[in-house]
Amino acid sequence: MKFLFPTFLFALFAVIIPVIIHLFSFRRYKTVYFSHVGFLKNIKKESKRESRLKQILMLIARILTIVFLVFAFAQPYIPSGNETQQSSNNIVGIYVDNSFSMNALSEQGQLLERARNKAAEIGQAYPPGTKFRLFTNDLEPRHQNLLNREQFIRQVADISSSPGVIPLSLIYNRLNIETQNNEEDAQNTLYFISDFQRSITDPENFEDESTFSYFLPMTPNQVNNLYIDSCWVEVPAHGLNQEENIFVKIKNNSNEDYQNLPLNLYLNDSLKSITNFSVDAQNEITASLKYTNTRGGIQMGRVEITDYPFTHDNTWYLSYYVEPKLKALAVYNNSQESQEGLDYIAALFENDDYVELDQMNIQSLQISRLAEYNTVFLVNPESFSSGFLNQLAAATENGSSVVLFPHKGENPSFNNTFLSRFGAATVNGTDTTRQEISGIDFDNRFFRDVFREREDNALLPEINGHLKFQENTRTAETNLLWFQNGDKALSVMPYGKGKVWTFAFPLNKENEAFARDILFVPSLYNIVLNSLPDQQISQTLGTDNTYLLPARSNVSLEESPEIENRETGDRFIPGVNITEQGTRLDLGNQIETAGHYLVKNNDKTIAALSFNYDRQESDFRFFGTEELKNRLEAVNLQNASVIENVTENFSETYNELSKGKQLWKWCILLALFFILSEVLIARFWKS
Repeated sequence: MKFLFPTFLFALFAVIIPVIIHLFSFRRYKTVYFSHVGFLKNIKKESKRESRLKQILMLIARILTIVFLVFAFAQPYIPSGNETQQSSNNIVGIYVDNSFSMNALSEQGQLLERARNKAAEIGQAYPPGTKFRLFTNDLEPRHQNLLNREQFIRQVADISSSPGVIPLSLIYNRLNIETQNNEEDAQNTLYFISDFQRSITDPENFEDESTFSYFLPMTPNQVNNLYIDSCWVEVPAHGLNQEENIFVKIKNNSNEDYQNLPLNLYLNDSLKSITNFSVDAQNEITASLKYTNTRGGIQMGRVEITDYPFTHDNTWYLSYYVEPKLKALAVYNNSQESQEGLDYIAALFENDDYVELDQMNIQSLQISRLAEYNTVFLVNPESFSSGFLNQLAAATENGSSVVLFPHKGENPSFNNTFLSRFGAATVNGTDTTRQEISGIDFDNRFFRDVFREREDNALLPEINGHLKFQENTRTAETNLLWFQNGDKALSVMPYGKGKVWTFAFPLNKENEAFARDILFVPSLYNIVLNSLPDQQISQTLGTDNTYLLPARSNVSLEESPEIENRETGDRFIPGVNITEQGTRLDLGNQIETAGHYLVKNNDKTIAALSFNYDRQESDFRFFGTEELKNRLEAVNLQNASVIENVTENFSETYNELSKGKQLWKWCILLALFFILSEVLIARFWKS
């Protein structure tokens, strides 16, 4: 215990006064002569021992009265151990959690409203001249400035609910860094006013523990929430007449079981698929929805469930693009072998309505047009120029597929120029024996639905010699076809957003058995169908702030692209960056609500974005007061404490934080108690 004004303790010498009075006021017993026994009734019958005890008790009461009155003026207190520093250079940071979870109710009202009121109370409790910093989940630029008390309270009143989700460590570390940069000798005090969801409360990531931090938990009533946690597709590439299989993860954050609830999929504002689901309490399930893409172009959909009172996480928005036509290019040269292979490929796609095949001689090819094609077939080429390879690699990185039928020749090692450029396994020799293709990866999605039955001893075509490739290389290649001796016949590997398909043999007359086999059509056709680049079907607010336009967009920079909210029609102009990968849009924090957004250029829609709220806010698991204290102790955060009684006016809490536990009121009460005790002893202890 300490005293705020210890010099008042000299007044304790005043206890001498009642002691002196006590010593000189002992009653002496007198002898009284009486002639009648009736006088005995008027004599107070009190023993000498009882009289002495009464006087001692009254003396003690008087001494303690003086002692506690002196203590009251000296203002004793118990130091809190992490008192708020009072300094003219003190910076007070206050974080008001305005995430969706703060819309929950408590016995005292809505959590966000309580948080705003508590922040204003904190501002009022500090003396004029204090500098404040306000933090919310929006991280608005205007909150980066230091505020006086009046400015701070005005900005607190403007706080509204936000979809933003940020960890507490981001606030803590940002205040430290900014203070060090601007006010090196300033002392930070930071208040966290939040429901302290488990997903954002990370004191273990707090850096530079010089800041005094206080946690004010806003505890909601019991919250039940059923929500869509995530959504994804089985095949991230989308073609015409392709069957889509959309998976939806649904979480039940309540103590109630749900049975046979509807899950609806709307595509282009029409109900496309529906299913029912059941999920147990505090559990999750994954449901699936199937349908077929019946038209090309931009597809915008949403998956919906019904749940109250929290509705922000009942819908998941998604969008993707279906190519109405696929464009393939066959690149050949003047050799007989290349011409033979070209004839087989041309015959395959000759009357196809979905795949449009162009044929170009490598000597007259405009390499700048390579990016226009979904698939590029290299038909037994004899050489590659560096410019051609670089342009082909750029197109592949942006989503195209390149297929190599190698030239076997006398010196096939020149193929390594191509393979090395894409990081694929290089050629280390030639096998001149005639071997049958004996293996098919039926489990791979590429061949999964091609054959009705799997025959282990199926008669497959024989190949007249093939290239051998290095093994145990650090590549991501997958073998789809292989020979009897285990050598690969066809492999695929990712490269950027595209794919590289490598055959181990040329496509020519010598290998006509392959061109006429049932394996030829699904292999080449599926290569084209799988040449569609993978697409991201949805984005997350606050996380996905940039977007790379697909190569098909054909952006005209004469007029800046615009982002339009499909529901409201509001537009804004994003930042535009031209990179090697293509045109990248910088969205910043200008998208604040979930939904579909159209990318427009010259009033033409060139892409669609689907934004969803961060699902961290849907997990209503909170740290209670005791759990929060244990968490702070577990990470050994010295300058941090939990303010338990958040319902009392903060001015009293501030006095306790700044001066410790104040005891002067108790001293006054004890002084009054001993005065009353003395009066009662004197009044009712008969002598």
